[in-house]
Amino acid sequence: MKKFIIYTLILFTFGINLLYAKSMEMFDTNGKSYKINAVGNEFKIEGTKGKVVFLEFFGLNCPACKALMPNFINLKKKYKDKIRVMAIEVQKHDIDPINAYKKEHGINYTTFSNYDVGEVVQYIANKSGWKGAIPFTVIIDAKGVVQFVETGVISEDKLNEYVNKFSN
Repeated sequence: MKKFIIYTLILFTFGINLLYAKSMEMFDTNGKSYKINAVGNEFKIEGTKGKVVFLEFFGLNCPACKALMPNFINLKKKYKDKIRVMAIEVQKHDIDPINAYKKEHGINYTTFSNYDVGEVVQYIANKSGWKGAIPFTVIIDAKGVVQFVETGVISEDKLNEYVNKFSN
């Protein structure tokens, strides 16, 4: 009887997790597809296993976002194989203006249009309580677990701390 109860609880817990698991897909501004599996605090993005991920919501018309960009550019140069910076433009611009902006500002990381990320923005907003302030960054550790969310400009020193803390 004990075994039956334990197995039932395990199956129930597994079933509940499946109900809350979410599979999504987003396409970057170059057309590359990224599959995402999210459940609980896990947010696993295809191709990022073993890397710290900085998933940023930004806008082309956002001065604070523009101030944060050099920090991410430098971080990407410094930790090329250790991190992924993925930035979703949430002010409803299409691919061409985003790619032009990326070229103009020397952005060396992956960008996305809000139109090509499916349910990702809404999912994160619901899970984190995000109300639209940008820049907004989700920090995901090397195991795919969300560790931190932060609104506003993050200093380069703080970003370095996050890489060192969450890369193992």
